[in-house]
Amino acid sequence: MKHFVFISDMFADTYRGGAELTTDAIMRGAHIDSNIAIGKIPSHAVTVQQIEKGKDVHWIVCNFSALNSDVKIKMCKESVYSIIEYDYKFCSFRSVEKHKAITKSECDCLNDFEGKLNMAFYGYAQKIWFMSEGQKNIFIKYMPHLKNNNLEVLSSIFYPGDLRFMSSIKDNEKENPYIILKSSSWIKGTQSCIEYAKENNLDYELVENLSYHELLIKMSTAKGLIFRPLGNDTCPRIVIEAKLLGCDLKINDFVQHKDEEWFSSQQSCYDYLFNRVDKFWKHYE
Repeated sequence: MKHFVFISDMFADTYRGGAELTTDAIMRGAHIDSNIAIGKIPSHAVTVQQIEKGKDVHWIVCNFSALNSDVKIKMCKESVYSIIEYDYKFCSFRSVEKHKAITKSECDCLNDFEGKLNMAFYGYAQKIWFMSEGQKNIFIKYMPHLKNNNLEVLSSIFYPGDLRFMSSIKDNEKENPYIILKSSSWIKGTQSCIEYAKENNLDYELVENLSYHELLIKMSTAKGLIFRPLGNDTCPRIVIEAKLLGCDLKINDFVQHKDEEWFSSQQSCYDYLFNRVDKFWKHYE
């Protein structure tokens, strides 16, 4: 029996963000294998003592902003762990563009103690899974010491049942306005999306507080999605969902997966995404 414990700031049962939904899909995908045991711990609750006791555990570290520094040091020294990197946690703003926008200077977070510790934390990982090629390349630029054979693009992950649901509604008539996600997150650039819609005379509707499947149904009848982040967004799920649902996309170059081969058509998206959970778990066989 192989033991995997996922560490993350939040999980999908408390917050249904894109990273949490990908983590959830990966965890659920493990249940088809009876030789894998899965656990999870919020990052703020992980202790050095738990790491000491988990000698037979392969830790899967997701968002780790709340992970204690002593725990990171302990894991570097003694643990086997992988990282699923959803953004840019080597930067205190989790975005080098946001760092520059707020401080008016380039990201230098790797120069302080926490930055150097994070550099080591990434370096000692057995595997780092990225969301896009563009994201991986930025990590290599800032941390050239990373071993290339330990780095791999996974992309956002979808539970097969959700992919089948989207496939069943993708041909709905597209008669409603473009959708803009109403978000308080700086990176999502809600206001810039609104300005883009007005400048281009596009009818739009702001959406928020919908359940996951309500949002998918809403998108299935929309003309398209306007999503123009203010900084690099590694592999935004809502853009992928819109593509899977046949929406017209009004996106910019900060959508980092947009030029990857698998994203070139609706069908190639389905073909690619149906295999990603297996891609992850086959690595650990």
